[in-house]
Amino acid sequence: MLSNSLEIVGLTDVGKVRSYNEDSLIADAENGIVAIADGMGGHRAGEVASRTATSVAAEGLKHRVPKLHPDMEQNSPLRAVKHVLKQANRSIFEAAKTKRIYQGMGTTIALALFFNNRVTFGHVGDSRVYRLRNDALQLLTRDDSLLRDQVELGIIDAEDAGVSHNRNLVTGALGTQEKVSIHYREDDVLPGDIFLLCSDGLSDIVEDSDIELIVKELKVNLPLAAQHLIQAANDNGGYDNISVVLVKVKAAFPMEVRKNWTNRLFGWFK
Repeated sequence: MLSNSLEIVGLTDVGKVRSYNEDSLIADAENGIVAIADGMGGHRAGEVASRTATSVAAEGLKHRVPKLHPDMEQNSPLRAVKHVLKQANRSIFEAAKTKRIYQGMGTTIALALFFNNRVTFGHVGDSRVYRLRNDALQLLTRDDSLLRDQVELGIIDAEDAGVSHNRNLVTGALGTQEKVSIHYREDDVLPGDIFLLCSDGLSDIVEDSDIELIVKELKVNLPLAAQHLIQAANDNGGYDNISVVLVKVKAAFPMEVRKNWTNRLFGWFK
């Protein structure tokens, strides 16, 4: 079971300004599924969008995890992640047609599926994925945001990005259009790695250097690390909902382990 190899902690907080929480998360250590979704839309429609995204993704992947095989394209982790995110986009887009208050709703998402000593990411919007390896924090995703586009085009200096009025304007989200461009990535995973998925309620107002320090210093206590990340965002104003998922890789999790466990199980009935 992956819960023997992965320690996963998820925490969400409404923040100090918003009256309700439009974030949603998955923290499933048994199946190696984690995600952060940050909804958008008036009259709590963003809450509906983010919850739809995480529930569709979680249920879809749970059915596919037992069939995963890295050498079979139809049952590859990448194929599974692509399928559930396209399904989530379609579900939100169709739901937006059912009620006027849902029109235009959408959500960011950062999704990770751990399998066979690797991780597969699916990402759209400005929720982020970081990895702490050898006590160094690295951002693994690129924000779909107007601000990021302006920085890369040289319209605005990176130093001024933190105070820009455009920092919350995303250029990609699930559910706002019938088809959406989603970013995918696959990486090797090493014992000792710690992955952080977070909504922009954390990354917008807490510097990466401070995030690195908190995760590095509290990596032996993930629940406390999650609490301190939330507190750091609230101490800096808590202007948005804040959600974090931390994943610590405690041991290798090759596919053969799962096969051997299954073989032993069936062997008991022979």
